[in-house]
Amino acid sequence: MTGELPQIKVERVEIASCSLPLERPVTLGTVNVTTRDYICLRVVTDTGIEGFAIGYKSGSLLFDSLARLAPQMIGHNVMMRQAFNLAAESSSVPARAFYVRALSLIDVAFWDIAAKAARIPLHAMLGGLRTEVAAMPVLGFSYTSRSTDEIRSEIDRHRASGETLIKVMIKGDDALANSRYLSALVKELDDETRLAVDMHWSFRTIAEAYETCSRIDDLGLAFVEDPFLPQQADLIGELRARLKTPVAVGEDVLDPYGFATLMPNVDILRIDATASGGITAAMNALSLASAFGRSAIPHVFPYLHLQLACANRAVRAVEYIPEHTGTDPVRKLLRGFPTIVNGKFQVSGRPGVGCDLDWQVVGDNAEASRSFS
Repeated sequence: MTGELPQIKVERVEIASCSLPLERPVTLGTVNVTTRDYICLRVVTDTGIEGFAIGYKSGSLLFDSLARLAPQMIGHNVMMRQAFNLAAESSSVPARAFYVRALSLIDVAFWDIAAKAARIPLHAMLGGLRTEVAAMPVLGFSYTSRSTDEIRSEIDRHRASGETLIKVMIKGDDALANSRYLSALVKELDDETRLAVDMHWSFRTIAEAYETCSRIDDLGLAFVEDPFLPQQADLIGELRARLKTPVAVGEDVLDPYGFATLMPNVDILRIDATASGGITAAMNALSLASAFGRSAIPHVFPYLHLQLACANRAVRAVEYIPEHTGTDPVRKLLRGFPTIVNGKFQVSGRPGVGCDLDWQVVGDNAEASRSFS
């Protein structure tokens, strides 16, 4: 005799768009940012269990995409997550890229509900491997308007707390200035600390990418990230073949086909469950990374990605943006944030995916919201 599949049906879907001002504007690659724009999702079920998800708007029509998909969620059994994903994808194949971020948040919220129904944290539901993972802070924002000494002091603050993998950004438009800046930072590091560099899609040709990368190739960097767009897998692979420094790419890949094309051309895979298809897609990408012998580092949202990292050995570290940088105020919308001890994130035993939104605070900060039932 077989047991019946649990029925946990969606009763209400709420979405909200929150634009939170930054303490000080920052430059990400060539983009000037004055606010962080988040799209928040709340899924309420007939059992009373609620699921949450949050992602960056990132210039997309994420709010509108969720609004279009929300009516399809009403009455759906959350335990049939894959069925919803497949049906939603099949109904909008020509516009699939348009909806990937929306489907990602839906998948995260559905997993949240499933894990809460099972009364276990997501990492245990996915198999369970460990309870702590190295933390990788992103530092040095707006470096062109700050002194190198100030940024070195920021790095030292995190080194003192046991964090040994630290990422900074460069704009990529001045090879000589960038090489001098990074050389100055690396010169002050001890043997245990490695610096990684995010180039934020600065280049479009091998020549201009190599002009910068060749100057920093002997610095012993942990990796260089996103020299090109993730769609430019061939260029990424060609540049990688010329460098000693590992190359990391992947957080904006849309689907498994993109990951499969990219994998032979990278050393470190970047994943983002909020942007590339949800937890299901992220775990598939991590399995692919393992099969290719690659390590992986998720893209921010540490409260969520820590859960994946504690269930998959391919993950080398979990990235986060420290609160003191004033560049990612997402904690304002959350009820909790994972702690770091001796440079490692400690995973919580609380049921769910770790994305515990305070919906009252979300509502107070929403510039737009909709509800579906």
